[in-house]
Amino acid sequence: MKLRTTVHRVRTGRDEHRVVSATTGEGLAVLYDGPWEMQLYADRAGARDLAAAWALAARSPRSLIHLPLRADAGSPGPEGQEAVQLDLVLLHHSLGFPPSRWKEVRARLGRGVPHTADIPESDFPAEDEIDHERRHFAGWRDELHFAGAARTLFLTGSAEAFRRTGTLVRSLDTEAAAVMARWPNRSHYCVTLTHGSGSRPGRAPKGVPGQLHIEYVQER
Repeated sequence: MKLRTTVHRVRTGRDEHRVVSATTGEGLAVLYDGPWEMQLYADRAGARDLAAAWALAARSPRSLIHLPLRADAGSPGPEGQEAVQLDLVLLHHSLGFPPSRWKEVRARLGRGVPHTADIPESDFPAEDEIDHERRHFAGWRDELHFAGAARTLFLTGSAEAFRRTGTLVRSLDTEAAAVMARWPNRSHYCVTLTHGSGSRPGRAPKGVPGQLHIEYVQER
């Protein structure tokens, strides 16, 4: 998997932040806020970039992985509601980065240094290799947590959390088109990610919906 990025180093006070911004490609990936869940639409190329970003987040515990999805207005918003577009940031929980500081950091990104990340496909486990029962064990911590600030959704988790959920995201690239072709009457192909273990209903902190619905759409 390859992902074209721009690497930024931003200093705020005594802290320096490494931000890796994905370069907008030809694919579609656009994220909308909603009252009950967040909705992300992606075609195959967009899903490939998303999967690469998930893998990069697992490999880069000292970086904020920034996807400026508000730049892509190629998809309609959810029906029946006024849609608000969001950007996406993936980060390792050990960074301890507070989303409230993102607006300041984003404003200082500058031009950055172009870089192409090359990530092995083997970074993601196969679906049948994932032990879903582990999430019920005491001490389980490998889950994503949602937060929001400055029109941006933050997904924070461990490397294992990004690898495990990345397997689902990657299926939008590797499986969705074939499934839709085989069953043309199927309404859509999607994956759903939840805040925390998924056993706690409701919303993430500060009113952020606790569910992210990622839907495959036909390529433009």
